[in-house]
Amino acid sequence: MPSTPDATIGTLPDPRLEDRFAPEPAAHGAAVQAMFNDTDRDLALYSAVHQLWYEVVGDRDQEPGIVAEIDHDNLAWLEAPTSGREWVVKLTSSRWKAGTGTGDDYSAYYKYDLTLRERDDDGDLYKTGQACSLRVIPQFADLNYKDGSPLTLQYGEGSLVRCSTTWADTADEVEGRMLDVLELVLDVDRGRLLSDRDSDSRRLTKAEAHHRFDIGWKRQVVETIDQTRELIAYGGMSEIEAHQLRQREGYLEALLDADRWHLLGFERTTYDIELKCYQAAGWAEIPREDPAHHPKLEASFAGVDGDGALPHVEEWDEVMSVLRSIVSAHLEWAGVGREELIADDYQPGPASPEYRYSHPGGRREQLRERYEAVGTEIHREALKTNTQAVYDILRVVATESGASYDTLEERTGLARSTIRYHVSRLVEVGIAEKVGNPVLVVFPSLAVLEEAEEILRRIYPDDQVYDMKDRAEERRERREQRDDPSSVGDQEESDGQDDDAGVGDRGRSQWAYFEDLALKPHQLATALDREYLDGDEVRVRTDRRDWVE
Repeated sequence: MPSTPDATIGTLPDPRLEDRFAPEPAAHGAAVQAMFNDTDRDLALYSAVHQLWYEVVGDRDQEPGIVAEIDHDNLAWLEAPTSGREWVVKLTSSRWKAGTGTGDDYSAYYKYDLTLRERDDDGDLYKTGQACSLRVIPQFADLNYKDGSPLTLQYGEGSLVRCSTTWADTADEVEGRMLDVLELVLDVDRGRLLSDRDSDSRRLTKAEAHHRFDIGWKRQVVETIDQTRELIAYGGMSEIEAHQLRQREGYLEALLDADRWHLLGFERTTYDIELKCYQAAGWAEIPREDPAHHPKLEASFAGVDGDGALPHVEEWDEVMSVLRSIVSAHLEWAGVGREELIADDYQPGPASPEYRYSHPGGRREQLRERYEAVGTEIHREALKTNTQAVYDILRVVATESGASYDTLEERTGLARSTIRYHVSRLVEVGIAEKVGNPVLVVFPSLAVLEEAEEILRRIYPDDQVYDMKDRAEERRERREQRDDPSSVGDQEESDGQDDDAGVGDRGRSQWAYFEDLALKPHQLATALDREYLDGDEVRVRTDRRDWVE
């Protein structure tokens, strides 16, 4: 998880709620679950699907099996299939986390998926924009994990069913589709299903709301998401994940997952909400007139923390209201109006009905508070006593609008270890971020970048490009004069002009064999993948194994 500024840095001005009218974001993907307490039946739903799998499939190498052909005229929610195709339900299986027995005698149970697909005359199956899938999971008292610990049955014994679908406007629609598919595939009576269903188990596991908008506004939307992430992290301790991916043509794609949206004025929730701006794979090769060329802004229910309860299906309207307000507010902040929305086969875009939502005001004041705090930190870091090392790092990042370690090393003359040390501190205090692989050091947003450029100009108004080049060359010459120029422990600026105790006090670098460390292989892999370790902090011997090279 990326580092975020400490909550003690400051607080945000309170937002002001204002009623606004906007095009209503469309409901997209949704999922619900329900437990059917049916162990007293001759055949529980899970057992019926298990038996059907053996009758129709029988061998996992033969998956998927087709267990039903569907006439769309019999289902109000299902549109006609593509010409030359028909609707079918396929059945697949996968190993589940619980079973019976322990150790060598352990036998895992399987979960089963019933999935709607289109099938052509050659038997090929196709996924479409209209989706519906059921997962059937066993919930029996004699089940346990492989280590022997018992399976927790939150809603009693029976068959747990999770239904995922698209383009459903209410929870009732999602639940209706679940029952429809169970009736069609298993030939069970709807009355039996309703009587066996545990009311408290009817929970939302997924909900989404989105708008598709013109690609010309993607930078503004991504910048708005970045600002929101900074405000949430600044205004309070938050479980927050943020990812940024550099795309072709300079576009950025952003994802924000957080649990403290109320800091900005949105309704307080007991669950995480994810906000993302994304596009279809290969969008650059798709013609501009095709809706798939343009990005979406989507807010989604992203689960609960710890032992928190999932929202009940009766809370659908409240959940969707929060998701829609987050989408509408961010489009408003980014300047995206109704005329910039894009219609597609499943939602009307600019023709979307108007709705009223609570819009958090005071964002300008919140951003000003945040950026003033960042500006103070930039001043403090750039004016470090007896050193211009941090100033030079910040200046390169500002000039290049983001710089790699290689660029920083070349432009500043500092050792890679020193650069990593300073960058880590800048990330900790919220001035900089590390994105991508290889790492690119950037400012948190364009606004912070502009602020940093102005601050750095004011700090050393007479500093010229050739001055920094001279400092870089002097640093390289000093390192070359040392016995071990790659040592982490040597003071970077030993002549006193740019002495940095934070680096110098750490001593010489220390290495150890992997077998001597209390570190497992998967932990090392995770540390490298998540950049807890940099690539030049791990050595691999290559002379004994040709395949390593």
